[in-house]
Amino acid sequence: MRSYMSTGKFFQKMKKKPELQAVLDSIVEYSEEDIDNLTGTHFPQWIKDELKELCKRGGTTADNEAERIAELMIKASQK
Repeated sequence: MRSYMSTGKFFQKMKKKPELQAVLDSIVEYSEEDIDNLTGTHFPQWIKDELKELCKRGGTTADNEAERIAELMIKASQK
């Protein structure tokens, strides 16, 4: 894969094939073992690694988590 983006950013922006989108839609139901057992051309190792990271975060991306924390900090500073 060649991109100026990190694999995480590229994964977020890439067009998802239906097989991959189905996994993303139910990522919280997958274990790391389930992700390792995914087969097919739509699941190279780097995609499995990104899916595992999403699974660990309960389906939220690092950007989503950063935004959530920033909002909490803003609300706390306004009190």
